[in-house]
Amino acid sequence: MNSSWFDFAASTQLYWAVAIFASVLQVFLLIGALFGGGAHDFDHGADSHDGSTTDAVKILSLRVLVAFFVGFGWAGVMGQNSGMSAGSTALAALVSGIIFMLLLFTTLRFLMSLRDDGSLHYEGAIGLRGQVYVTIPAAREGIGQIEVMLQGRLITANAVTDADHALAPQHGIEITALMPPNTFIVKPTA
Repeated sequence: MNSSWFDFAASTQLYWAVAIFASVLQVFLLIGALFGGGAHDFDHGADSHDGSTTDAVKILSLRVLVAFFVGFGWAGVMGQNSGMSAGSTALAALVSGIIFMLLLFTTLRFLMSLRDDGSLHYEGAIGLRGQVYVTIPAAREGIGQIEVMLQGRLITANAVTDADHALAPQHGIEITALMPPNTFIVKPTA
């Protein structure tokens, strides 16, 4: 069978062209993500201004649109090769493209929700218990240090107390408040 590119119907050529171009572009995006720094190379403005991940992946980002065209092109090729009518092939290609797009969008949103910037949020320590690391002088006459588990990490932080006696190392404490910038107010525990 000696068929050339020009022997295909115009719609078949379109599906093949879209499938091949989108697949090659998808490979380049994958290589860029693996070796070039990820989504920020192609999805400009991926991070929201407040650092949240709710807007981290846009539905019309380059990666998601390429996924649509990969699904659209290959479904069109398969539809044409299986003898489906032009209308049925177009509908199957459109539905497949939307499914690919939504699958990649939800996968990327899920992966972005797993991100953690590693910042400690000291306000989350209020109410936690720990122990004195360096003696804390009485009545806020000086700064000592405490050890406390915060966000799964054992941290050492500055602390003051309103107690009428100094708190010696190894003494149990509870964090009651946070003073700017990152000094805890603690009280002794029994």
